[in-house]
Amino acid sequence: MFWLSLLGGIYLIISGLSGKGRAYRSKMGTPLSGKEAKTVKIIYISVGIILLIIAVFSGIELFSGE
Repeated sequence: MFWLSLLGGIYLIISGLSGKGRAYRSKMGTPLSGKEAKTVKIIYISVGIILLIIAVFSGIELFSGE
């Protein structure tokens, strides 16, 4: 759980900040409008932060040995 959430969180934050990825295109393959792209960026970054928080708690549990 620790490694998956860590890698997933890092990937989503990088994708959100770079603005590249499949979510930034419509079903027809055209780029999203500015407002839609901003919404996707906010969602990517917020989900990435949540996954990093989960990674912190999972890492504490994993590496504490309890």
